Amino acid sequence: MSSVPLQVQFDPASARFGASRSQKRLEDDRLLTGKGRYSDDLDFPRQCWLVLVRSPHAHAKLAAIDVGEAKRASGVLAVWSMAELRADGVGHIPFPPLFKRADGSPMAAPPRTPLAERVVHYVGQPVIAIVAETRVQAQDAAELANVEYEDLPCVVEAKAAVAPGAPLVWPEASGNVAAQTEYGDAARVAAAFERAAHVTEIELHNQRVIAVALEPRACTGVFENGRTTLYTQNQTPTGARDLLGAVFRAKPDQFRIIVGDIGGGFGMKTGLTPEDALVCYAARKLGRPVRWRADRSEDFLAAHMGRDQHNQARLALDGQGRILALEVDTLGNMGAVPVGSSAIIPLQLGPKVQTTVYHVPLVHYRVRAVLTHTMATGAYRGAGRPEANFLMERLIEKAAREMKLDPAEVRRRNFIRPEQFPYRTHLGDTYDGGNFGGVLDKLLAHADWAGFPARRETSQRRGRLRGRGLSVYLEWTGALPTETVDIEVNGEGQVTVFSGTQAMGQGLETSYTQLVTEVLGVPVEYVPHGDPAEREYAPRGRTGSE
Repeated sequence: MSSVPLQVQFDPASARFGASRSQKRLEDDRLLTGKGRYSDDLDFPRQCWLVLVRSPHAHAKLAAIDVGEAKRASGVLAVWSMAELRADGVGHIPFPPLFKRADGSPMAAPPRTPLAERVVHYVGQPVIAIVAETRVQAQDAAELANVEYEDLPCVVEAKAAVAPGAPLVWPEASGNVAAQTEYGDAARVAAAFERAAHVTEIELHNQRVIAVALEPRACTGVFENGRTTLYTQNQTPTGARDLLGAVFRAKPDQFRIIVGDIGGGFGMKTGLTPEDALVCYAARKLGRPVRWRADRSEDFLAAHMGRDQHNQARLALDGQGRILALEVDTLGNMGAVPVGSSAIIPLQLGPKVQTTVYHVPLVHYRVRAVLTHTMATGAYRGAGRPEANFLMERLIEKAAREMKLDPAEVRRRNFIRPEQFPYRTHLGDTYDGGNFGGVLDKLLAHADWAGFPARRETSQRRGRLRGRGLSVYLEWTGALPTETVDIEVNGEGQVTVFSGTQAMGQGLETSYTQLVTEVLGVPVEYVPHGDPAEREYAPRGRTGSE
């Protein structure tokens, strides 16, 4: 992956270990004056363009592919289907083997090949790759490619996909369930519901969403000196490099990932995409730089999406509104061909925070990752945590209204209390501390919660409606796999930090500089954002990256 060098001038006379101060954002001047480096800022000699022919069908057999006329079109350099790629040793993009089906067998889903093979599984799946001298020539040639499809039955909603007799996305995934996890004690939860003074039930659907980054996905493959370099906007370049190695059955250090500025990521630009693999393949075959850039409509079809979870939940409470147990049954719509983050979000990340800030003595979760004939879902803006928090807050609010209790008071009664910390969750995570009741008290005071009835009455006299809402949100920080950092100090006192983490607007350049000044006692004089290709960076314990 590309490194992010930060160079800081060091003056021993003024260095103070542990000195911290507010720091003005260092990257803003560069970005606001048009000195950022985004995908369209790159230009390579002899570069050519890749365009994809995509499936218009949610589920169909590839009956015949005729690319003769496309190959003869002006400027065309190459046309490939998956059959040619497979014959040349190209494999698929693997997903992490973290989960199993209910019977203990491995997770089952269609392999994510760069181009569709024999069957298309969703609208927008790439079928043919065309490379031409210019993007317009490649687009014109794509219009000449002829693909004959034989329609097959399809299912696009998770609830319909698990119904008896639903069309199967993948034969090994019976019932369209690719994998399943279960947490907690079903028997004890059932007993708690039997003795509960009140039970609240809710069914929610977090609808499917799509990221709309200002900069659409784009990538360029360059093959030089026996090594392939992928210029792309990637939030996880180390993982992308390793996946390139898997696709081409090569060592990861044969690939280099260079990431400039990212014009919005939101989780959509994680992992490795078929387009990334295709430009790398084309660059090696043609000996020329090969570019691809998504149209906005392509990103709506073929960039992985987010959410799309169905939840059925029940909350058992005593007569004072204190929680006794929680039961959740989740269907996570993974789409047809999962990306690396598709399964982990509903099967693990959501359950990690499902009880959020509340003490819930007993839980039972059943989560099924469901295949449908749609584009995959994956990481997007919180990746499972918003869905879990939303579900819990809706349960708490509904229970308060049903029991005619103040919703703020029901939350207060169920918060994890300060004396309960460190608090271990049902999934084994530990909260180190918190004063949720104190935070709520400050919020209610600032919002004049107690004065709301009078304000509502005033609005009613004026013929207006007034409402209020309250919710509490929990986020966890830190994730695996982690990224290592190298720090280099030269003889002139310059400190350079090399890291594979990528900035997407959150100010990492500034944050890293603050860490350097805090830990090393180095004053900030000048911090340029250097060329990320100026040093090869190899994380310790890994096969090498830069």
